[in-house]
Amino acid sequence: MAISLLIVFASSVCGCKRVPDRFRSDTGDAGIVLDCLSDNRWTYFSFRDGKVVGQSTFGSDSEDRDWAGRTDWDIAICGEFLRTNSGTSGEGNGGIQKNAITDFNGLTEAPSEGYVIDRDDIVVRR
Repeated sequence: MAISLLIVFASSVCGCKRVPDRFRSDTGDAGIVLDCLSDNRWTYFSFRDGKVVGQSTFGSDSEDRDWAGRTDWDIAICGEFLRTNSGTSGEGNGGIQKNAITDFNGLTEAPSEGYVIDRDDIVVRR
């Protein structure tokens, strides 16, 4: 299974002003393709480092606690579920926002409000 993450999310989490070259394809399009995703493991990704930083077992309270104490990841994906390094999932300042903009090339600045942080009673599905 592969997923493409739009770099606009990275910009909102990392506060980047421009798209780093490591997130550009040969055609110049910005994006990331992760082909290591699973329905039974969380895959943790760092936008700063541009790579997967680890995985954990879906439903493992002890592994969730370990990852919640780390700040070296921005987003985790498990099947159709997403978590950000925020709220109950982590000590980071992450968050996620559903945005109706379809022309991401025209987006020059991340919105200043409207982000959802992780809570035990919220599940974000992609």
